[in-house]
Amino acid sequence: MGGKKSFDIIGFMGKLHMGMVLCLMFVFQLLLAFASAVAAPFILMGGMQARGFVLNDGISPTSMQSGNTPQASLTTHYNRNFIENLKAKTTKLRLCTRFPMPMNAGQIFRNFMIQPLTANTTQQSEGTVGSGISVTINFQDYLLGQWADFLNISDKASVTSISDDLMNYEREMAYRLALTVDDLVMAYFDYLRTLDSKTSNQDVTTGNYQLTKQQIEQGPFSLAGQNVPVMDKGYYCGSIHPFFVGDVMALDNSNNSIVDILKHTPEGMMKLEELPDGPEGDEVKYIELFGCRWMMSTNQTQTASFQGSANTAIRTYLAGKDAVVAIKLNRPDRTDVDDGQYKNMKLWRGEYKPGNAADPAGVIGAGTSYNAILAFGVPPDTTSRARCFDAVPQTT
Repeated sequence: MGGKKSFDIIGFMGKLHMGMVLCLMFVFQLLLAFASAVAAPFILMGGMQARGFVLNDGISPTSMQSGNTPQASLTTHYNRNFIENLKAKTTKLRLCTRFPMPMNAGQIFRNFMIQPLTANTTQQSEGTVGSGISVTINFQDYLLGQWADFLNISDKASVTSISDDLMNYEREMAYRLALTVDDLVMAYFDYLRTLDSKTSNQDVTTGNYQLTKQQIEQGPFSLAGQNVPVMDKGYYCGSIHPFFVGDVMALDNSNNSIVDILKHTPEGMMKLEELPDGPEGDEVKYIELFGCRWMMSTNQTQTASFQGSANTAIRTYLAGKDAVVAIKLNRPDRTDVDDGQYKNMKLWRGEYKPGNAADPAGVIGAGTSYNAILAFGVPPDTTSRARCFDAVPQTT
């Protein structure tokens, strides 16, 4: 029995040894196969590189290029969003006192003003009743006018164009109306120079005719000296060309200049770093100085051969309350001019119904238009409530 057990143990050990040998041989074969797989691409790459070096016939270029694919080389991608054109900021309506006029109330808007009473330095006679006081009432009439334009698009163009033409054209029509309103208001401000000579008392008539801090400083105090009240937001409001902002901010670095004054206050430093939004919260920026809010605009009256020179002067405007009056007829279904800035205006745009008498075939597809009934004028007073002065900019 003991001999049998010894024989079994020896047999078992032999089988175990043989299994381990077979296992090691299997692992070795796996490693050898993996190494061959890894080395094969490098051997192939090396062979190709050697062939290319000897025969100079490497990998061939692509078979289809721009020259034989016209659909790829000649096709153009069109940007449907147009590049924005250059437009002036229209600020003059913000210098006006604006009144609404109800419908069905006639075509004339009338403002009244009582002439102020003077002081009475004469003593009252004892026991004498005397005479009552009468006041003088001035009035000014403003006749409503109508401004309208339209633009339409053929049905073929409107249904085949890749861009939103109607929206683009509405924006251009709004700018046309904004410039119209700006120029009409500006004409009345310019008229004030002939009505009251104090309107132009800040004209620069000597030297190189450069606008300096003096005009910016004296303008509001000239108005205050005539008891002209500020506008509703607590400031006088002005419209100034950007060239003059460059002059007073950059060219004048003397002691007590505008820059010198502003840099001594945290608020002033902020104004130098970035102009805040305009009073209506849109893109019109303003500079706040000496109780005034100056809005920049390039649409200003210009005078050639100023003071007999070869220079062209540009006008600057500063307004107090009721300097110029603007009236708009209230019609909710028509154009809203808002504050005079074209982006805030509301025009009509839409599609036309086909089959009407004017266009039986319906070849007019859509359009946009404005129709505004407005009036402008000066207050019923002979004292100007604005300052409109000329100077020649040094910045160009």
